[in-house]
Amino acid sequence: MSRPAPARRGARKSGLTVREGRLYGLFAFDIGWEIDLPRLRATLVPQRGDGAGRRAGPALVQFHAPPVEIDLGTRRLPFAGAEVEAHASLRAHAFGAASVVFEIPLADLGLDRLTALTAELTSTAPWEATARSCLREIFPRLAPFVERPDATGHGLIEDYYVVQVTTMAPDRVAASLLDDERERLAGLVHGDPSQLSESEVDEVLRTAVTYTPADLVVTDWNVALVIDQEYADAVAVLEQLNVQLLELRYVDAMLDRRLNALYDQAERPQRLFSYRREAAWVRELTELRLDAVSLRERTANALKLTGDLYLTKIHARTAERLHLPIWQRSVDGKLELLERLTDVFRDRASTARAEALEIAILVLIALEIVLALLR
Repeated sequence: MSRPAPARRGARKSGLTVREGRLYGLFAFDIGWEIDLPRLRATLVPQRGDGAGRRAGPALVQFHAPPVEIDLGTRRLPFAGAEVEAHASLRAHAFGAASVVFEIPLADLGLDRLTALTAELTSTAPWEATARSCLREIFPRLAPFVERPDATGHGLIEDYYVVQVTTMAPDRVAASLLDDERERLAGLVHGDPSQLSESEVDEVLRTAVTYTPADLVVTDWNVALVIDQEYADAVAVLEQLNVQLLELRYVDAMLDRRLNALYDQAERPQRLFSYRREAAWVRELTELRLDAVSLRERTANALKLTGDLYLTKIHARTAERLHLPIWQRSVDGKLELLERLTDVFRDRASTARAEALEIAILVLIALEIVLALLR
């Protein structure tokens, strides 16, 4: 889902430096139909005595079934022209998705340099291979808790990068950056170090959310900037949206494959005594539609924001930027087509069954006539 940034004329330099922060790389995979989180948590996650009664998610982010986080140790990742140690973890979700999360500390990194790095991450995806490797390594331990496991993730992956800033130099009020550093902020989250047009800057910064003078969140298709000391809630929301996008893409691709096969079946001429085949298609289509609706609803309802306007704005604006409503409409449209095709096969099965009964009756009548003549 990444794209290379076009080369344009240079932009003005920025003197801002990220004094302290971190960079998150979020890589979402679909690894199965459902994950038994209670068993997974009891088996693979060490129990800490000081964590009894503590919620698995951030205070303002409530999960229908809190994801299970598994520590994967450290990994060497290319960053800023060198290799750095990144902490790796995996977050397993009840609806069959898993996120491999990389975390790298940021210190004394200029905003211009950071913009060039986000452009590199989004255009070349240098961490994707390591994320897939992490999934392959941990999957044998996950598989016993996964229904319909698939180690390949169905070939789908969604990447997202979150730049979290705790302090900057010189010290600035976060909200003031929307006025003083508009072009730089837009380039950072857009993954483009060159100068953007005013209209493009306005479009990118349309997602900006600020609640107090000390915090600012700007999100785009592949990158988000979170200037906040209490950032866990915002990162959790962004990670969940990335997973939701992956699941919508998965459902959409699954429906595409099945619909193409169904169109071929529907175009075939109907044969005598084919009602058993048609009835089997009706059962399969009904199960497919129920599976798709169930997965879509479980994914959409997995996250609940408990009345926090700040997080609700981040969720709504980022969901629009990721085109989640468009993906949902696409899935809904294909589900409607699926329902119509189910009706077609159901009618064909009824017609074939009626024709078979008529033929059977005619055969019985003919048999009775022959027997009567023989007597």
